[in-house]
Amino acid sequence: MNKGKEFFDAKERAGESLKKACENHVVDEQILPILKLLNSFPEYYTSSSCAGRIVLLEIPAIGDKKQAKFLGKWHRTIMIDELVESSETADKGFLWLLAQSPILHVGTLDLNAAEKLVKLAILSGFKNSSIRSIGKTIVIELCSTERLDTPIGKDSVLFCERIYLQLLVDVSNSVMEK
Repeated sequence: MNKGKEFFDAKERAGESLKKACENHVVDEQILPILKLLNSFPEYYTSSSCAGRIVLLEIPAIGDKKQAKFLGKWHRTIMIDELVESSETADKGFLWLLAQSPILHVGTLDLNAAEKLVKLAILSGFKNSSIRSIGKTIVIELCSTERLDTPIGKDSVLFCERIYLQLLVDVSNSVMEK
């Protein structure tokens, strides 16, 4: 099978997947215009993408992502009480607050298209953008540097006072708004 046909078949499948995700309301509405724009170019298609999120994770041990449990996940700004309430469901392990900026995965027709989009993304403020895979499909990841990853407790106990927790929520919300 030739490389161009593989790419366009993958682009078609990704388009169908996005259409179904939209119909099922599982696509971040805020990122949809960017996805539609990228998908309008013949040399690109989007796959897993997110407009950004705030997450409260319970991780049994540092690096144990397989056993991590989502206690809260929001694709919007949050209030401190939502974070505190979600932390009350914790059991055992480290509690981490994460604020993650938008991330887009884009399949590209060739390396020239990949390089062009990565350069444009970096110039637009998505400074952590790069080519992620040059295998069967060329995939680039577009993301910015704004993020927060911080431990806030362990074994269902928050280690920070409410005033500091409010600061972390404010910073997390700023990441989402940016």
